[in-house]
Amino acid sequence: MKFVWAGERAAKNRELTFIYDVTKDCDTLRVCAVDAFRVFIDDVFVSYGPERTAAGYVRPREINVPIGAKQIRVCVKAYNIPIYACDMQLPFFGVEVLQNGQAVATTDDFVCVHSSIRVENTPKYSLQRGFVEAFDYRAPVCQVLQTYEVAAPKFLSFSPDRADYALHEFKKLSETDFQGFDRIHRLWWRNRPETKFNYPVYEVVKEFLKKTKKGCYIAHDYVLQTEKTGFILLEVDTEEETEIFVTFDEIQPNGEWIFSRTACNDLVSWKLPKGKFFLETTESYAFRYLKILTRKGVKITPTLRALENATANGVSIRGNEKICKIFNAALNTFRQNALDIFMDCPGRERGGYLCDSYFTAQAERLFCGNNTIERAFLENFIIAEVEEIERDMLPMCFPSSFMDGIFIPNWAMWFVLELYEYYKRTNDQTLVMQAKEKIYGLVSYFRAFENEYGLLENLRNWVFVEWSICNDSDYISGVNFPTNMLYAQMLDTIAKLYGDDTLKRRAETLKETVKHFAFNGEYYVDNALRENGNLVRQENHLSETCQYYALFTQTETSTDFAEKIKNEFGILGKKHISIGESNVFIGYYLRFQWLCDIGEYEKVIEESVRLFEEMADTTGTLWEYCQPLASCNHGFASSIAVFLARSLTGYSGVKDGKPVFDDTFCTGKTSYGVTLRFAYGNEEVIEKVV
Repeated sequence: MKFVWAGERAAKNRELTFIYDVTKDCDTLRVCAVDAFRVFIDDVFVSYGPERTAAGYVRPREINVPIGAKQIRVCVKAYNIPIYACDMQLPFFGVEVLQNGQAVATTDDFVCVHSSIRVENTPKYSLQRGFVEAFDYRAPVCQVLQTYEVAAPKFLSFSPDRADYALHEFKKLSETDFQGFDRIHRLWWRNRPETKFNYPVYEVVKEFLKKTKKGCYIAHDYVLQTEKTGFILLEVDTEEETEIFVTFDEIQPNGEWIFSRTACNDLVSWKLPKGKFFLETTESYAFRYLKILTRKGVKITPTLRALENATANGVSIRGNEKICKIFNAALNTFRQNALDIFMDCPGRERGGYLCDSYFTAQAERLFCGNNTIERAFLENFIIAEVEEIERDMLPMCFPSSFMDGIFIPNWAMWFVLELYEYYKRTNDQTLVMQAKEKIYGLVSYFRAFENEYGLLENLRNWVFVEWSICNDSDYISGVNFPTNMLYAQMLDTIAKLYGDDTLKRRAETLKETVKHFAFNGEYYVDNALRENGNLVRQENHLSETCQYYALFTQTETSTDFAEKIKNEFGILGKKHISIGESNVFIGYYLRFQWLCDIGEYEKVIEESVRLFEEMADTTGTLWEYCQPLASCNHGFASSIAVFLARSLTGYSGVKDGKPVFDDTFCTGKTSYGVTLRFAYGNEEVIEKVV
């Protein structure tokens, strides 16, 4: 396959369109392109890609071509800036058109066109993603460009497109004179290194806010039944030249519309001449509420083309309203965050974060019956070469690029834990061995931070434990005990993966050392600091999440301690004035997994209903915080469906296309009025009535 580009290869926010007028019978299109592409056959949208991976590699996308197709059009976008949503690399395009497996057209048969309709000089959409979308249809200029050959990437295995791009209608809420937003959040990231090159054109957004505040625009407000992710489509009829602005959000806290609530420039704009138009965004967005601002006399109808996993249909639920509502919110969340990789959230970042993925992978097994996304996700980290961070460390999310060199050392530990869980799910020894060099590089990296007791002390960069007080700088400094508990678990896991008895002994010793320094006789404290050269436990630094780390990592195995944490804490537990409460990410998820592991199923069900019911009612998705403070659609949260399935039916995984259940399972005396239906592919249907 030949790979090409046209024009300045390093140009920012550039989209090129490659067109092939079909002259020979064909049945398959094989596309390789970065950073993002959309495929149209006879002007009908058929696919969005790519399957993201490391710079210099590619996962081909194969698309069926219908009989009689006349034209194939591939729109390829190049960001050429460091973002969290894909690895930074110079763009390329390569393609083959096939008939019965034989190429009938290649890259050279496609004509490259550049259009002025897409405005390229715009600000970033968010710190972690590309650019604000703006379009100008008033005087379009299309130019045919001469392509030139570029270096070919390395091919990796691929999967078929998992999305079906279903269309969703909006419910109209109101049509009013717009007088400005209720509140506007300032973007804290505007002066970060990643954005300085593009800072002056922030005026695009400032001008939008200034224009629309004058009372000359009509606000058309719409809502979806639940939050969705996808491309915004507009059918427009205007009798004069006009400008249209679209903005959106997941929620309306206290009924307020807050522009850039999640630190995103949630804005798309179009300048149009008189006429009828069918418009669409080239980027996907996650939202429930849509606000379209137009001048008087413009007729407009919005639709959403979903970008979500359509293959996640292995299990369904009916019955108890509250439990079903939460389970389906988890499924909705998974579908939007698991396509080519596992993502933290489908809107603000679209980043493939470790730790999040440890939980999302469990949901993939439940909903899809396999772990094909997880394999690609983990392989990306194994082949990743991220020069911006310290040697032997893994990036916190990938594919991505970090100008400021940020990484989370804890997330590298979670990579090891997830790889082991992946191996238990799939028996994929090949990937385990492929990761060995990277994993032992981590062992070497962390060894340099061990103090005289073998405890990690003063780790560099962003030490992250959880979104709560336990991540305050005072709590994570010096020797952070949740981090050391996780470190011991990492060493023990490597020992299991590679039969390393030395690491097994180190892990056992480290857990005892953590217990000696961190346990005050009642609870585990979060950290210890040096005082006159001695390591001193910080007695007033106590968090609920630290206790969950102790139990999750089996640093603490006492039955009495477990009983105390089980009964006193959690979303239904009493408030401890001196102990900082957990948050959803990841404290309560550590609790849920631990409760499942010890058979406290009724508690899992009771607590999950209390924690997630409001989320399911508000957005139909699950959040990263207990309150709607940031992302309201976070991939890891979909794993609550796994904990519910475990707690309701004894589900313990999927093997050979069939669900597996714990023979000793007993949920207790409560009848929940729920039926779970498991059906993977062509295998038999299994129903569990609870």
